[in-house]
Amino acid sequence: MFKALYSDSITLHLITDDNLSQVYDLFQGFPDSKPMLEEMFQHYIPKYEKGRQVNYGFYSMLADQLAGMSLLSIDSWQERSGSTGADVFEHMRGRGVTPRSKPHLFYVAFELLELNRVATGCLISNQSSKRSIEKTVGFQFEGISRESGINEQGEFEDEYIYSILRRDWLNLYDKSQVQIIA
Repeated sequence: MFKALYSDSITLHLITDDNLSQVYDLFQGFPDSKPMLEEMFQHYIPKYEKGRQVNYGFYSMLADQLAGMSLLSIDSWQERSGSTGADVFEHMRGRGVTPRSKPHLFYVAFELLELNRVATGCLISNQSSKRSIEKTVGFQFEGISRESGINEQGEFEDEYIYSILRRDWLNLYDKSQVQIIA
């Protein structure tokens, strides 16, 4: 496998069972460390189903600064589909970390795991995430999923849904721009 992926001054480091304690230490000392660590343990640690990994969590570095986390989840191996997500430290927001991390995730999804489709979404009230998704080359708006998410007030909320297909990625991205760090 690989330890990290690099492109466009962003390095995504794979979170593994072996490095989890070091990653935990790395995330200490920020005003929003507690909610970020809660997200990490809920969504970003490795998960397996039927002996296959279905959750690939990464911590992201913008140059030498810890920026947040990115996620690739396998929704169905049979249908070769996955989804992405991200959480960024508050002080690192607005720097394009999430859209600039997508080529890394797309490389893993389409080149290494041979998926056909990767989706993402955001709550309708989350305009900053919507803007970030729309900056990501290749994501196409598919529609609105009614009351499929829960907002910070604990209420159901509609979500915008976007996706990219492997054939889109092949036409839009240069896979040689992503460097694998073993």
